[in-house]
Amino acid sequence: MPKVSVIIPTYNCAHYVAQAVESALGQTYSDLEVIVLDDGSTDDTPAVMSQYEGKVRYIRQENGGLPAARNRAIEASSGEYIALLDADDWWEPNKLSEQVPVLDGDPDMCLVYSDLEVVHDSGEVIKSFLSSRPLATEGYVFDQLFQSGFILPSTVLLRRTYFEQAGMFDESMRSHEDMDLWVRMCQRWKVGLVRKPLTHRRQGAVNMTSNDSLRSEYNVKFFQKALSLPNLTDAQRRTIVKRLGGMHFVRGYYYFSNGRMPECRNSLLQSVRCGVWSPRAIAYFAASFLPQSLIGTLRTPKRSRQEN
Repeated sequence: MPKVSVIIPTYNCAHYVAQAVESALGQTYSDLEVIVLDDGSTDDTPAVMSQYEGKVRYIRQENGGLPAARNRAIEASSGEYIALLDADDWWEPNKLSEQVPVLDGDPDMCLVYSDLEVVHDSGEVIKSFLSSRPLATEGYVFDQLFQSGFILPSTVLLRRTYFEQAGMFDESMRSHEDMDLWVRMCQRWKVGLVRKPLTHRRQGAVNMTSNDSLRSEYNVKFFQKALSLPNLTDAQRRTIVKRLGGMHFVRGYYYFSNGRMPECRNSLLQSVRCGVWSPRAIAYFAASFLPQSLIGTLRTPKRSRQEN
């Protein structure tokens, strides 16, 4: 049985998945298996994967979404540790060699993550993602996770036993399923951190969670679900409620920008109920009652100022 199972879910990523697979097969740490779960791709993914027959376990299923794809691949795997890798990301060769000893060294640690380099389609490269995440740390990070998203899936090496005890990925979450899992695990166990950019994230690629509306919707659902976690302190509950209010405001602005005014007002009112209120919220709420033609007229001078 391999020590590490590398899990690569993919959906219509034929242009990128080979680089992800090659980076997994090219690890200096060799006690591993690589499983690619094709979540119903309609592009050339099967043809690309045919070159890895005998090296990679390739599984196809009907499209079920990213959480389900990860869970099915993990269920088919056998490693003590689980390394997540999105199909449009890739690793440095020493990624697992750096992380496995960290997880080996502390049985109370549920996962170890790393820094990453962000590569934009425009050509811009951000060498250190965590440099913009000052709350990123190791140990018990439950409270910090509600303030900042600093653990990204392709950087993570998980301990299987704790992953299973935490309940795996929630397949009803079409976005933020990773954050939902991290908080369930990090409420109970510690995390480790390797402060090196061991992962490369391709930003701007069409991936399995690239829908703005979906992200804003599940931002709200993530914080709503977090309120049902057991044994929350009063301070933790207040933090979550405040963040939930902020997400309702973001959702309200999304509805306003798309002309969906009843939904806009409902989201802004939900934000107020969470204790989040601001002059901008008042302005958007009031403006939501105006005719669409007048809203468009009011926006035109703002666009002109931005263009100039």
